[in-house]
Amino acid sequence: MSADKKGFIARTPLQSKKFIAAMTWSLCWLLLLKMGIDKGLDPKVLSDMVYVTGAAQLCYIGGQSLVDSWVKGKLASRPSD
Repeated sequence: MSADKKGFIARTPLQSKKFIAAMTWSLCWLLLLKMGIDKGLDPKVLSDMVYVTGAAQLCYIGGQSLVDSWVKGKLASRPSD
């Protein structure tokens, strides 16, 4: 884990296993939606799939921002070396 001058964690999203997993899940949902459209599924089923995907992404983004702000707060409150 690397840190910059202010002590904040300096990582790119592609270095995060959680980010890569979330993007993989999103791509899988998109493929399932495309398959559902191609197979002619009921529009209600397709809209439910969209809502589930949106809720999952919202929880991921909200959880990550909560954890990031907590970690940055803890790093900022540490005494300087």
